Amino acid sequence: MMTLPTEAGARQPDAATAPSAPAGLTPRRVAAFIPDLFFSVRVTDVIQALGGVPDLVESADELWEAIGRWPALVLIDMTAPGDWLAVVRRAKNLPHTRLIPIVAFGSHVESGALTAARQAGCDHAWARSRFVQELPALVRQHLEKIPEEIEGWDAPPAALAVAGFEAFNAGHYWEQHELLEGAWREEARPVRELYQGILQVGVALHQIEQGKWAGAIKLLRRGLNRLDRLPPLCMGVDLDAFRRQAYALHQHLMELGTERSATDQRDLTSLVDRSVFPHITRSA
Repeated sequence: MMTLPTEAGARQPDAATAPSAPAGLTPRRVAAFIPDLFFSVRVTDVIQALGGVPDLVESADELWEAIGRWPALVLIDMTAPGDWLAVVRRAKNLPHTRLIPIVAFGSHVESGALTAARQAGCDHAWARSRFVQELPALVRQHLEKIPEEIEGWDAPPAALAVAGFEAFNAGHYWEQHELLEGAWREEARPVRELYQGILQVGVALHQIEQGKWAGAIKLLRRGLNRLDRLPPLCMGVDLDAFRRQAYALHQHLMELGTERSATDQRDLTSLVDRSVFPHITRSA
């Protein structure tokens, strides 16, 4: 059991009950820009105890690279060097990274710095004492991505959406986009995120067929960011299975990107294993 420094009474995770990644999937990263080596070790202990992978960086440039690896959470010590505020602003202005939660922390007497962090786009900017108290629950929340039962989750999907699901499963990814976008426009309840999230995953599959690796990665992330907030069974869709398949595809693409050299001219479509393409399963 680890103990965070300087603050007494901080809530600590129980390593015996720490969650693990689903079978076959890589655990999610937590990026941390914390110059204090002693404190960064304690934060690393918390991340690992809760089943995450610490991604420690030492500069603003490295922070941007870590955000590009799509972490579940970003932690920033406001004493960190370089223009990390610009990195935060950049991340929050791009559709495939803006939903990555970013939490900054610093001295409670530096109210101006806390305000600047919030204005740059940090989801939270806390005094260090609060950060220590909140850290275990914060990391657990974003690694587990506990869904919410939002309005409309238990309703049947619209007829237009059902047609979109069928087009998706048939591999007609452009058609599914048009159908699900129509259903999304007609749905006023928050559950409309289901339609947009699935259609973005479908567009990612279209990007793969076009040989566009970067575009596929971005669209998968945008879609999964939306779907992660929804319950495992949503509008009759087995969303838990769909998300697992989409995450597996994302992992597959990331591994391909790591393995391919700059001179590798092979067609992306011939490298992607279509057995990991997501499929929509609906309850009767």
